[in-house]
Amino acid sequence: MSELDRTTALHFRGELRQAREEAFRDAESFEGIIHIVEQMGSYTLGKIENLWNYLPPLNDVASKSALAVDIPTEYRECHLPFYDLYMIVKNARNDAMHSGAFARHLTTHAVELALILEDALDEEITDPQISDYMVRNPICVALWQPVSFVRQQMLVNSFSYLPVKEKGIWKLISDKEIAKYLRGINPAERKRRLVKPLGDYIQEQTIALPDATIYTDKTKIAEVIDNFNGEPILVMSKQSGSQELVGIVTAFDLL
Repeated sequence: MSELDRTTALHFRGELRQAREEAFRDAESFEGIIHIVEQMGSYTLGKIENLWNYLPPLNDVASKSALAVDIPTEYRECHLPFYDLYMIVKNARNDAMHSGAFARHLTTHAVELALILEDALDEEITDPQISDYMVRNPICVALWQPVSFVRQQMLVNSFSYLPVKEKGIWKLISDKEIAKYLRGINPAERKRRLVKPLGDYIQEQTIALPDATIYTDKTKIAEVIDNFNGEPILVMSKQSGSQELVGIVTAFDLL
């Protein structure tokens, strides 16, 4: 069997997270998670087999997480053990009926399975840095863009904050600030505010933009947690002297 080193653990954890995000967007999208589970099984077993044969090595990986056995033993009404989840997913995957309520139910179990494996893989990531948790290539907004576009980006991507650069300084625009300026007004005024560039509101000081907390990508995660204020953190490349934005970290990413 192959051991999971730091690099491999980071790779599989990232792949599981991405597949899980796809499942959030599509309640019937379980195949992406299962595909990554199969890749992990093949890697840890050292050969290509099937989900049943991947169970022993993946169970060994999962056992490093308290979510695999310990917590389900005490709180069965809240958590299913890894083995039970795995068997549910394996058996359901082989069923011919993969649509509707059946597929959504399978996706829920697949997401729970992924969460256990992600938590276990975290244990393999020694000396963690902020770059190990950040979302790469974050979506940003610009001052010339209308408030309507900022609102759209927030709703389409389920973002509470978006980075924006003002006079060379990275700041954050929040959904709270956008909501405050688009509700409780008449339709004509709302239309005027939607079409107006974000930069105009900032210049008028009608929308507040706090400075973003910034770390380099090599910053230790322990330091980040000690100073975390709940707002997203922007990550800059240590190799760049021009503060190139390479990632963003939210409380959700650190869960």
